[in-house]
Amino acid sequence: MIILAIFLLIVLILLILPIKIKFYYEFTDSSKYKITITYLFGLIKKEIDSTKKEKKENKRSLSNNKKIDSYELLRYFIDKGTIEKIYLMVNIGLKDPFLLGIIVGLIWSIISIFLGFILRDKTINEVKEKEIMVHPCFNQDIFQIFFLCIIKSKLVYIIIVYIRILKRRKGGDIFARTSHRRLNENYNG
Repeated sequence: MIILAIFLLIVLILLILPIKIKFYYEFTDSSKYKITITYLFGLIKKEIDSTKKEKKENKRSLSNNKKIDSYELLRYFIDKGTIEKIYLMVNIGLKDPFLLGIIVGLIWSIISIFLGFILRDKTINEVKEKEIMVHPCFNQDIFQIFFLCIIKSKLVYIIIVYIRILKRRKGGDIFARTSHRRLNENYNG
């Protein structure tokens, strides 16, 4: 009985401990991203890097998988977590200063829409570290984006999102039927 109570206490503590997800995106000459997931204060760490090519064979074909609306799941995850850091730097340059001014204003409006998506029910003041910059570079043709976002959430919420994904993938196709469609289940002919 005591061993079971200790086991349940350890599982509860592991579910409550925060998990930190760091998303880094860079667009200079090519597009690069890096996602780092840390758990147990850095003892367990997983990195997904676009520069390292990993070849994985998918056992199932993509046509068998159901499509999942990831917007709701991402929204749930962001709402339950806390955003620790947002860093966004956009360097843009054109030869014509008139067009550069218009494009910089357009980029600021796109950034505000993007932040509205991330911070739907939160304010920008709830983010601990934030730095958002758009640098116009005159007499140069340049376009660079650097983005870093750190989200901290509990493992319980990630498990809930995973269970929701599994529930949506469960089942057959739309027109799938059972193999025993008659009243007599033992009918073999």
